Amino acid sequence: MGPVSNEICQSCKKAPATIHMTEIVKGKKRELHYCEACAEKAGLDISTPQSLLSSLAEPAHGSGGEEKDFVCPRCSLRYSEFRRRGRLGCGDCYQTFREGLVPLLERIHGNVQHLGRIPARAGARVESQRELTELKRELTRAVQREEYERAAEIRDRIRKAEERSGRGND
Repeated sequence: MGPVSNEICQSCKKAPATIHMTEIVKGKKRELHYCEACAEKAGLDISTPQSLLSSLAEPAHGSGGEEKDFVCPRCSLRYSEFRRRGRLGCGDCYQTFREGLVPLLERIHGNVQHLGRIPARAGARVESQRELTELKRELTRAVQREEYERAAEIRDRIRKAEERSGRGND
């Protein structure tokens, strides 16, 4: 999987731009687009986000507690290399390294599901789905804590939300 942007490095004019910065000087905004090599030549510190991510990544463990060094079948990146660099090699790495990425994403974002802005045309449907998902999580937590009265209240709220969305029971 290549870079997300179709931009070409503004310095060498050959490689895909993978470093994107916005610089504001005296109220004037300027966007900078570099490949990694040119960003390093320009003296930009591109290691900070990677080292932050790699410092948060934990070893992936097997069922016996031993550390596993998974290898992506598509790009051959090892999980240990991801932990060192803080960067995945391709789109398949997300599934291959799922065991280590899920706890990492939960620590960074508090969730593994994207909760960003909702497109206007899908707003009501997506918001309804989010509400149901959160209610179901609350229900699970209430049952785990043996708060059965609270669980019953949440169950009723889930039913009402499903009726409003026209879904009924899934």
